[in-house]
Parts: sequence; C-alpha cells; structure tokens
Amino acid sequence: MRGLTVLIFGFLLTWPLGSGLGFAQDAKSEAGPDYAAIVQATVTHHIRPAYGRMAKASKNLALIVQAACRTDDGVNTPIIAKSFMDLVTAWVAIQHVRFGPVTDENRYERIAFWPDPKNTTSRQLAKVLDKRDQTATSAESLAKKSIALQGLTALERLMTMKPAGLREDSVFRCQYAQAITANLVRMTSEIDVAWGPDKDFARVLGQPGPQNPLYRDHREAALEVVKSLSGGLQFLHDRKLKAPLGDSIEKARPKRGEFWRSGTTLEALDANFESLLELYVKSGISAYVKKADRGLDGTLLGSYEQALMTLKAVDKPFIEAASDKTLRPKLDYLRFLAEDLHLRTSGNLALTLNLSLGFNALDGD
Repeated sequence: MRGLTVLIFGFLLTWPLGSGLGFAQDAKSEAGPDYAAIVQATVTHHIRPAYGRMAKASKNLALIVQAACRTDDGVNTPIIAKSFMDLVTAWVAIQHVRFGPVTDENRYERIAFWPDPKNTTSRQLAKVLDKRDQTATSAESLAKKSIALQGLTALERLMTMKPAGLREDSVFRCQYAQAITANLVRMTSEIDVAWGPDKDFARVLGQPGPQNPLYRDHREAALEVVKSLSGGLQFLHDRKLKAPLGDSIEKARPKRGEFWRSGTTLEALDANFESLLELYVKSGISAYVKKADRGLDGTLLGSYEQALMTLKAVDKPFIEAASDKTLRPKLDYLRFLAEDLHLRTSGNLALTLNLSLGFNALDGD
C-alpha cells in the first residue's frame, strides 16, 4: 500500500488548483448510465453514513466495556452484548466495501479476522491469556500484534468464554478487551475521517483521469461500486450461508457462521441484505435499471424484500435453526436468494450498466 500512497500523492500534486473536490462529469449519451452520479451518490448516501455509524458504535462499545470492567463480571457481563451487536451490524453493513481507506494498514482484517478456517484467533488468544501478555493491554502495542488478536472476532471470544477463575485473569481480560475496543475506535475513526470530501481518496475516486493512479474515468470508478455490490452478495452466499449450512441438515456446520459465539449471526445476515439493498437503491443504480429493464429491477428488489422477510421468520439462533427441520428450509431459501441476487447482479445488472466485472477480491479464496 506504500507504493500506492506515493502514486496517489503524485496524482494530487499534479491536480490543477481550483478544480475542487466534486465529481466531474463524463460526456455520456442520454440513455447511458451516469457513472459519476452513481459514484457520488454511493459515497454520499451509503459509504460515508455507514462509516460514520461504525465509528460511533465503536466509541459506544469502548465506553460500555470500560464500565463493565468496573463490575465483578468484567467482560462476561451481558451489558456488553447489545453494544457489541450494534458494532457488528454496523461493520457488516459496510463490509462489502473492500476498497479505499479500509484497506490501508490491513484495517479490514484487523477489524474482523473472519473467516478463520484454521482457528488462528482461538490458538493465539489462548497463548495471550495464558501468559497474560502485557503487549495486548494497550491499543498502541496491540495494533502491532497479529491481526487475529485485534478485532471483533477476538473480542467475541473474550466475551463468551467461561469466566476466569482467578481475579488476576479477570483483570487481564478486561485490560485486553479495553485495548481491543480502543484500537477499534482508532481504526474506525481514521476510516471515517479519511472518507471526508476534502481527503485524498475522495479526490482519487471522484476525479478520475489519465494521471489518476487508480481510475482512468468514471466508468472505472462505478465499476468499483458494482464490484462491491456483487462481491458482497458472493461473500454472503459462499461464506455466510453455504459454508455453515452445507448441503443438508446432516452436513450443516453452523459454527462456521459469522459471530455464532455471541448469537449475532442472524442480525449480521439481516444487516448484510439490508445494506446491499441500500447500496443498490441509494447509488441510483436501481433507478437507472428500472428505466432500462423494469423486470430486472423488480426481480432484484423483490428478492431483497423476500430475504429480509424470511430472516424475520427465523425465530431461533442460527446455530439451532441450521439443524431445525422447520426452520432449515427458510435458511435454504435465504441461500438461494443470495446466490440468485449475486448471479443477476454480476450478470444481467452489469450488462445493463455496460460493465464487465471480471476478477474480484473473492476469487481464489
């Protein structure tokens, strides 16, 4: 990322004075997509508000953890659970954006190291707790440690493990939890600020051109938005539904679900579908598709609505519902909807917008 920063800096130095920080317009036909408008609407109505909510939720969780650690229950107190879920859903609501400031300094993985197929977090966490590793008790030193020890996944394990037998261990867990939340506050605040209209990345995304290190025109910038939508749906289907559900009840592995330890899986799924729908609508993509292909727009909107309604009908935790004969069909239907939305988005929708998605960040995972 260091080389990219140099390229961006060079681009900004060559940007003409007085050009402003708005989104310049490409020449376009009356019938074609307004790529610049799509990008600007996405940033203004989806990305910036989402990161703002995440920064606010991080600060609230940090305060709650500090207060909880003044009680005998420490990190195991139920008071933390609600604030933790608020931050989880805020994170999941912008998790599909895999470009921009969140990629600097490995922030994406440091916020939530998942999926974790080798159970790296649990193994490294056990060593930290066993040694009472003091380098894990301050945000500054924790930020230099393994990404698996820094974010929401590590905090979830601390919150949900059996209470410590010794007071010294309980105190250490609290110190570690406070370091995690302070680190999260710093990262989410930095990302929130970095998306400001007067910051470097807003200019790089909003002012494409021959000297731009990332985007030659608004079409390429809009492609980044649509890749986020398509990639988010693919991740939702492949990792969050298909992997834990398996092909049948007998093959279900619900502990592969995201945030299953805290019982937050269904809330996270709801936030996924809702935020991807928001991106589709608030970016202006839906409005354009409605004019170009009303049937496709109706199908996509209907599928999102069906997914959200289906989730509301699942009245047991995901870890139980995956093997429940009554609820399992609802989760299978949810998986079908996620896959169908992904295929239509990467296929019909991309073609309607005259875009070719090609390679994405999830290919090869």
